[in-house]
Amino acid sequence: MGNWIEIVFIVPNSLNDSISGTLAELGAAGVWESGEPTPESTRLVAYFDSSVNLDEVREAVSVVCERSDEIPPEITVNRVVDRDWGEAWKKSWSSFPLARRFFVIPSWSDVECPSDRLPIRIDPGQAFGTGTHETTQLTLQAMEVWLEPRHTLFDIGTGSGILAIAASLLGARAVYACDNDPVAVEVARENIERNATEPISLMCGSIDAVATGTMGFIACNVTADVIAEIFPEICRVMRPHGLAALSGILTTQSAGIRLRAATLGLAVLEETTRGEWCALVLRKK
Repeated sequence: MGNWIEIVFIVPNSLNDSISGTLAELGAAGVWESGEPTPESTRLVAYFDSSVNLDEVREAVSVVCERSDEIPPEITVNRVVDRDWGEAWKKSWSSFPLARRFFVIPSWSDVECPSDRLPIRIDPGQAFGTGTHETTQLTLQAMEVWLEPRHTLFDIGTGSGILAIAASLLGARAVYACDNDPVAVEVARENIERNATEPISLMCGSIDAVATGTMGFIACNVTADVIAEIFPEICRVMRPHGLAALSGILTTQSAGIRLRAATLGLAVLEETTRGEWCALVLRKK
């Protein structure tokens, strides 16, 4: 293995998941955490390859903090040679219940799933979506309530594939998923093979490749700016009276997304929040 850049942050507990997700999106090979140094804060240690843009990492973390009126943390940067981050990360990540019906198990673990939950065995690799981020949790909660067996579901920006896998386990009639990152598609493919009892169609690309009026349910956990950009396409592929669960939206961005939805003929059925994030469930009129 080559050289790795170790970046250490002390962050408020309330922003732990948001900053961890941001670091993953920036390409962190692994993020570890501990409750130190105080009960109100978390020590995050992220590992990047040597090509990481440190200014970009600082700026992205500062944006997350400033949105919540928190002071951006100072960071400590070290160079680490031949760090086997994969094995260290595996030791730090354990199984946990997710939403009302699921139980996430690391792919390398032999932990048994509780009898009252559905197991999802995940190895996220370099893709977003272990189930720990608030936006993933919100989207899954919406799917548990609104997804019906008659629905054909399309997962936009599938990442690790966790939402597509959950849709299959919930009994969706058919499940399709896409991501424009080839690495994420390969990670999702492996996770789908590990979990799905029914076939899930996966492609490297985006929603513009989907036929008009074919999807009864859209799951889209990306970011508000991406949602705004592809909103007309989301509406186009939805069937009449179809549903969409959208997340990756900050609560401060909700009003703008609601307004955009209304102009496209989409009615808001539900809005749920967790921390600084929200999810919207929409119906096509």
